[in-house]
Amino acid sequence: MSKLKTLLTAATLLVAITNPLTTNPANAEKVLQGEVCEANVHKLTSDIEWYKSLGKAEKAAAEQNKLIFWLHIVGKIDGAT
Repeated sequence: MSKLKTLLTAATLLVAITNPLTTNPANAEKVLQGEVCEANVHKLTSDIEWYKSLGKAEKAAAEQNKLIFWLHIVGKIDGAT
């Protein structure tokens, strides 16, 4: 999977999580099986080069003439919070 496609998937996931319409039970989708969620998290976390330091990300982005996708999560992305 290309990094751009992975990045777009991550951005879509972020929008879906923060969209107030998704919190309405009438709009709820089915619950995904644990294996599906695990595969999705693995794909998201392994296909993108993640930086733990914003400074390092900014330096790399400037060197490569690329943008930064900032994702701030409270807890762990794998759901084990």
